[in-house]
Order: sequence, then structure tokens, then C-alpha cells
Amino acid sequence: MKHFLFFITILLILPFAGNTLAQGKNLLPPDKAQIEAVMEQYFSALSGGDVATLKSLLGGRLKAKRAPLLKNPEYASYIASAHVNTSFQIQGIHSTTSNTVSVDVIVSFSPEEAVYKSYTLKRNTSSNNAVPYQIVSESAVAN
Repeated sequence: MKHFLFFITILLILPFAGNTLAQGKNLLPPDKAQIEAVMEQYFSALSGGDVATLKSLLGGRLKAKRAPLLKNPEYASYIASAHVNTSFQIQGIHSTTSNTVSVDVIVSFSPEEAVYKSYTLKRNTSSNNAVPYQIVSESAVAN
């Protein structure tokens, strides 16, 4: 029980500590509209089975991790059926560095089933990609 309370306390304190550190570094706030658009594209691509869009939105280790799935011809129909009724709601957007943003999201698969996820988005500096941010990590968060 003590470990559980400690874990919950840490989870509650971390967002405030991160914001304090970010303010200390005078980071520019994230472009909320661009980040919301990236997340909208991501969830639309999942529900539509749009593998090409997913490839452009994913970056870093997450893209490398999902590469075998993205090459699988059956993956598009799988993700479309798995996310057919999926909706999302952004709970918070936090700068972690000048080029990296953390986005907290509630992902609902049905009225009875929802998960809390945290996405890390990194500003895309590549000139050949029109996506302003790429999703470089995704993790489930205990609710």
C-alpha cells in the first residue's frame, strides 16, 4: 500500500515539476493548434486504416518499433476495425524541451472502455515532411 501511495504521489507531482523546469528554461509554449491537428490526424488514420499517414506521423523509436506492422498488408484493415469507434480527448499539453512536447490523452473505445495515454511529440525539423510534429513515443498511464 505504501508503494502504491508513493507511486500516485509521484505521478501527481511530476507534471508540476516538469512545468516548473520548463518555465525555468524559458521555453516557448507548444503550438497547441499544430499539436491538436497532429493528434486528430493520428486518430483519423487509425480509424481509417491509413498506413501512409501513420508512417508520416510516427518518428524515432516508435516508428522503428511499428515498422513491421506498417509493412504488413493486413495491418490497415486490423487497425481500422480495432479503432472504428475510437474517440480521443486531449487532457494536457506540456513542453518538455524546446523541441519536445508531452500530450496527455483519454482514448475511448466505447462509453465503458477508456484508457489514459501519454504521447511524446517531437518537432519535425526535416524539410521534406509537412508534419510539424511527429509522435515518437506512446505509453499507457495508470488512471
